[in-house]
Amino acid sequence: MVYAAAGAAVGGIWALGGDMPAWEHALRVLVVVLCVSVAGRFVGRRLARSGRALVDRRLFFGLVAGKVLLVAVALLIDQLVGLWFAEPALITAGFLFVLVALGGPALHGRLSHGTAGPGERAALT
Repeated sequence: MVYAAAGAAVGGIWALGGDMPAWEHALRVLVVVLCVSVAGRFVGRRLARSGRALVDRRLFFGLVAGKVLLVAVALLIDQLVGLWFAEPALITAGFLFVLVALGGPALHGRLSHGTAGPGERAALT
């Protein structure tokens, strides 16, 4: 459920920026994603002080790298879809939603190797 909401947010951000050049929009999405990741890191530290487990540094950087790769793939898809369709941002947004909603849990599980519980994963991503 958390990944579906994240996918909807990322897809929505991409769809709303469809009126600007794809590279500029990808850069903006990347900045938003990275800022959210850094904010999550600070929230994780705060949660750790209250007794919850801190997110492993390797997991954090792996997820950030995954998000950067996601934006790069979205930019590529947007460019390719733009060759055939008038509104490539909407198709790319749908792709992002599906990719995050379905691929997010698998990527998170693979990077964390099962070290954090489901509640902690949802709270810190």
